[in-house]
Amino acid sequence: MKKVIVPGLGTYGDTSHELLFPESWDVTRCAMEGEGKPVLRDNEIKFVLDNPVGAKPLSKLVEGHEEVVILFDDSTRPSKTFRVIPFVLEALEKEKIPDENIRFICASGSHGPHGRLDFVRKLGEDIVGRYAVYNHNPYDNLKDLGNSSRGTPVKINAEFMGCDLKIGIGSIHFHRLMGFTGGAKIISPGVAGIETIQYNHGNIGGFGPGLTVHPTCGYLKNEGNVMRLDAEETARMAGLDFKVDMVNNVERDPIAIFAGDFVAEQRLAAQTAFKEHATEAPKEMDIVVVNAYARGNEPGLAMWCAYTSVKEDGTVVLIPNAPDGDINHWIFGRHGKWLGSRLSAPGPPRALTRGRRVIIYSPFKEHGLRVGLPEQRMWVKTWVETLEELKNDYPSQAKVAVYPDATLQFPRPT
Repeated sequence: MKKVIVPGLGTYGDTSHELLFPESWDVTRCAMEGEGKPVLRDNEIKFVLDNPVGAKPLSKLVEGHEEVVILFDDSTRPSKTFRVIPFVLEALEKEKIPDENIRFICASGSHGPHGRLDFVRKLGEDIVGRYAVYNHNPYDNLKDLGNSSRGTPVKINAEFMGCDLKIGIGSIHFHRLMGFTGGAKIISPGVAGIETIQYNHGNIGGFGPGLTVHPTCGYLKNEGNVMRLDAEETARMAGLDFKVDMVNNVERDPIAIFAGDFVAEQRLAAQTAFKEHATEAPKEMDIVVVNAYARGNEPGLAMWCAYTSVKEDGTVVLIPNAPDGDINHWIFGRHGKWLGSRLSAPGPPRALTRGRRVIIYSPFKEHGLRVGLPEQRMWVKTWVETLEELKNDYPSQAKVAVYPDATLQFPRPT
């Protein structure tokens, strides 16, 4: 048997999946450009924080401040935040800022609240046990900062606004709306009110029923993206002082890091992610296996790679990786048989864009996962079952593409 190893479970306790295929099948493992790059050492991370772009070094920036907030992204993002936190806290300790004046806020935007275990996976036990860690509430405890130049009502987390030093930690990868993540997204939608998020996503971006997507928005569209420009104006109004963004490998480890002004560092980080995460995507494959690892709570993102590679009558195998399942979303989520969120698409799930069917390989079955029509999808709990299904369709030969993490890597633009 041919064997391909892909990462599994992500923040839920990293493991791996061993995928076996018949010897007669032609199997291609689709590696992203940056695979094999060395993981950053601690001294390399500290060097970037001491040599930021467009901002004072963190060790200087903390001087004279009393109340500090550190934003971190939520469980839908692969950031190993705990790699960066020690160097931020080291700078705060040298300035003798007491623990009770330091708080962490999970910048979850419209994704809903997280629990202690989520915080521990991102920050570590010691941090959660030593410092106050809060959820963001997009419906309450907001400070009204007026409107952006594009008309967005800017309402921001009041606890965040009550601090005189504001730091954010996150990572960079492709984004369906803003081109790439990172930068000002830690503020909008991260700690913004629901009206702020809705206006940015709907009125400005054009995402939602009856709306037309703005031509500057979409996958990999980072420069000039009106949603991002609006979010950056919002972040200026909110006073974000310092942002850190990591570019991660297929194991979620940082292979590059950028820090400083949230616009300047995001542009550099996005350029790096564009290079390192790009993947040569084979075409017209009988079977395409897409692993949803880095963003296991949003497995639908993996379908971009799947649709790029699968033939019209081929089979997609999707591997969701999150025991918690698909992330709650107060803007785009579904919350009933007939009910959805503010910008969710009405009606039944959409048919597959390409491919005849999707096999969802996961022990964490979730009825509400909206990938393909019900008659196009099949759930199986083991790889043995998955392989038996595939062999029924391809008893002797098949062309197979395997993406180790189709929520991080993306098809190289042609």
